[in-house]
Amino acid sequence: MESTKNMSTESRTSAAKPQTAASKDSVSNTIGEVANQAANAAQRAREGVQSAYEDTRQAVTDAYGKTTEVLSDTYNQAMVYGKENPGKLTLIAFGAGIGIGVLLASGLTSGRSRSSRIGEPIVNALSQVALEFLR
Repeated sequence: MESTKNMSTESRTSAAKPQTAASKDSVSNTIGEVANQAANAAQRAREGVQSAYEDTRQAVTDAYGKTTEVLSDTYNQAMVYGKENPGKLTLIAFGAGIGIGVLLASGLTSGRSRSSRIGEPIVNALSQVALEFLR
């Protein structure tokens, strides 16, 4: 029992002793190594982020270029078609205007549901066609 008292007393006294210069140097060397490792890791992360940014920027630039090209070609085709077929283009524009007008008008009125506004006239028209066909 006395030996354990001596050991615990020695461990307390050794813990209370100040560090020597050699141990302070090894601690500062270890801190320096950790700092260098952290700086290296930060540099690698910075390079990775820059690489990802450049890759993303290039992908967006390519997509923008392709989209611009496709839209330009489509616009040019529509213009050529409109010059070759002005009557058809007028009817297409008229039909699109009516369709958009019906959609906007149906969205403004909230009295009846869309299915009752559109469905009932269609069902009635189909019923009349079927009755005429069966007569």
